[in-house]
Amino acid sequence: MSSSVSQYRGLTAQYTDNEEEDYPPQFTTLTHEIEKSKWSHIDDLDEFFARVYHYHQNHGMPSLILIEFLNLFQIMFLTLFSVFMLECVDYNILFQSQQVISDKKNNSFVEKRSIHDVIYPLDKCINNIDFKIWFSITIVFIFWVFRLIKAIYNIARYAEIRSFYISALNIHTNDLPNITWNEVLEKLLQMQKKHHLCIHKQELTELDIYNRILRFKNYLVAMVNQGILPPKIEIPIFGQLILLTTGFKYNFEFLFFWGPFAPFQNCYQLRPEYKVYSKRAELTAELSKSILILGVLNLILSPVIFVWQLLQFLYNYTELIKRDPSVLGSRRWSNYGRLYFRHFNELDHELDARLSKAYRPAMNYLSSFVSKFLAVFAKFFVLTCGTIFAVLVLLTIYDEDVINIEHLLTIISATGAIAGIARSLIPDENFVFFSDQMMFQVLAHVHYMPDSWKEHPNSYFVRDEFVKLFQYKFVYLLEELLSPIITPFILIFWLRPRSASLVDFLRNFTVDVVGVGDVCSFAQMDTKRHGNPKWLSKTNPKKTHQARNGKTELSLIHFVHTNPKWRLPAESLAFIDQLKDQAIKETSITEQSIAKSNNEPKTAESINEQNMEQSLNKSIYHLQSLVYNPAPNLTSNLIKSSLNSQPQYDFHIQQSGQMPRGAVSRIEGPLFTNKQQTLLSIAQASTLQLSSQGLPVMPGPNITTAIENSLDMCFSALYIHEVKLRLNFSFYLVTMIELSSSTVNIIMEIILTWTMLKKKMMTILMVKIYLK
Repeated sequence: MSSSVSQYRGLTAQYTDNEEEDYPPQFTTLTHEIEKSKWSHIDDLDEFFARVYHYHQNHGMPSLILIEFLNLFQIMFLTLFSVFMLECVDYNILFQSQQVISDKKNNSFVEKRSIHDVIYPLDKCINNIDFKIWFSITIVFIFWVFRLIKAIYNIARYAEIRSFYISALNIHTNDLPNITWNEVLEKLLQMQKKHHLCIHKQELTELDIYNRILRFKNYLVAMVNQGILPPKIEIPIFGQLILLTTGFKYNFEFLFFWGPFAPFQNCYQLRPEYKVYSKRAELTAELSKSILILGVLNLILSPVIFVWQLLQFLYNYTELIKRDPSVLGSRRWSNYGRLYFRHFNELDHELDARLSKAYRPAMNYLSSFVSKFLAVFAKFFVLTCGTIFAVLVLLTIYDEDVINIEHLLTIISATGAIAGIARSLIPDENFVFFSDQMMFQVLAHVHYMPDSWKEHPNSYFVRDEFVKLFQYKFVYLLEELLSPIITPFILIFWLRPRSASLVDFLRNFTVDVVGVGDVCSFAQMDTKRHGNPKWLSKTNPKKTHQARNGKTELSLIHFVHTNPKWRLPAESLAFIDQLKDQAIKETSITEQSIAKSNNEPKTAESINEQNMEQSLNKSIYHLQSLVYNPAPNLTSNLIKSSLNSQPQYDFHIQQSGQMPRGAVSRIEGPLFTNKQQTLLSIAQASTLQLSSQGLPVMPGPNITTAIENSLDMCFSALYIHEVKLRLNFSFYLVTMIELSSSTVNIIMEIILTWTMLKKKMMTILMVKIYLK
């Protein structure tokens, strides 16, 4: 293999107690002379590459500086404004409980009030502030100072990144929106050869950089995949609740990755004792103690954090809910869903792009579950509340003095909000729902889904499970609002008893990658170690090391699509070639149109051939429903035009940087790349598929666009799910047929034996009769 391929060794601590053997080897630096520059031997490459990525995604320094200082201003504004509303406003005068004296000598009253009448003087306002408010202000001020220092530090570091972009990468701020991350990544790999950003390796790979940026995120994805996270709590009546709030995630990351007592001693290396099995009990007790301390600290600060969360909710969402009450009925991908659907080594903008494409099909799928009972109630509330709202608004338009009636404005707001929420619960009468088709449209983008969901998409059980990943907005807001109260108890009573499992996970699934450090072994996408035979991987039989739901295989396919120039390791290349060979074999079967007679016995080979043909046809069919879906889709029109028209791109123009482009910084993978053999191109090569499914072959030049690349990834996800399902079904049928054949053979042998025994008995009987 080329030297650019990452090499690593597993931590064998689970098999030995020798500490010296379990310590990872020290990195060896390059011995040859290198050209010294400002960018040679960067100390913290994790932070450096992460800042390079965030600088690109935020389009440079201006937006980063604005974000930092507006966050500081927001904290200060919310604090001062809340104190002002609590202690500096005379609500008796504001609510007309007390009249305003205009002439203090004559004690004359006026009905018209000014802003100065309802605000206390500064000295009285300060005297009204009690100890609790001062304590809260002190805590917020300490936090604000900490954020100020952090903001200054971030701006200073991003100034260095700006210099790196301009001087080393030759990319100016104005060009960032028109450059993809893949282009920046290619320049980083070239900079390694020239400046030696990392001195532990001669060359870096795309996977090395992704491993550094997503080192801790890959651990979280793996923990969700292995069932360690998220917290799942059984509550009577409500059933199972998944409580992976933002507050819990922050505490978990602080505890395990970057806190003072974290298992990681620095950004790239796990503490040596975590790699030794003999210290398991000691580390479990230490981690349990740390979780307990953090939980108690959260419990102490929970009142302050809860008030802060409540203020943010009121200030951020009150106006939005008043203007558009149906926003509470909208949905979002939950924190659990984002980790469940996330591939290993998938950056934020790549995940956002996939989930954004899946949003509309997911909404259509859930809308197919129509509750007639709820719809009837919703129509009733729309009629009654809408009538009251309309009459009061018309009266207000006729005479503006009507608005001065007590609580009238509250009634108008409440009835309007109830009518808006109820209207969002009424299904569209002109929309025809096909749950199974919509489920596969979701699968094409999210890439992960249990087999039971695909087999029973119409069941309410599948719907309830999917809702845990795609939750209502008001459920998310409620979880975040109650997070300060819930998080301490989750830490103490749910996470703390699982300390041993967490220690075992870090020891068993951490590998030392040369030039990168300690990373999650799943992040290497090694199909031999973490693959699953059910997903076409040639892997070891140890089920404890297998990723669930085809996470290793699909992550590898996705990474190859987003980084087509990456040099795959031998095992990964063998898996990709095996998948293509499987598709070519199915294509040949489809072209030959093998038709077996119904009277011909079904052998294992014939069953496999038929199922393989079905998997190819089904994948093409589901892709067709995705591309030509009449429902609104963010990419459907673009994909249609890309499929139905011949592109006229000139690769030489694109290489010279003259290709017209815009707003491409958040595109998955490269904007253009050399055309390669893909699963979709193999499927399109079948004349039967072309004539029956209507997906034409792209006759253009040897260029693949980002849209075509995204479409091929959708097809790859659908195809590998179908192959996995069909192979499992084939194995089941073959087993049943073999079992049936064995049973028939046994019965025939019994009948034959009984016949022979019967003949012998008749012969003996005849002899006896003859002798008598």
